[in-house]
Amino acid sequence: LYRELISAADALTGGEPDAIANMANVAALMWEFIPELNWAGFYRALANEQGGELVLGPFAGRPACIRIPFGRGVCGA
Repeated sequence: LYRELISAADALTGGEPDAIANMANVAALMWEFIPELNWAGFYRALANEQGGELVLGPFAGRPACIRIPFGRGVCGA
């Protein structure tokens, strides 16, 4: 399953320089490939005055937190 997923992701993203577009396609692909998944997507690490945070990127699935400060919760840790 995962070899097929990687192959499909390579085919979708190969030659495309736009990171957001690639994240969107890979999130959709993971959502379709992996059974019983409730969320598939990306957070982008961005710097800010407090040191940084994760900011929600392209995803498929249930709603998610938009911003997660570094050091807070499971994802921010």
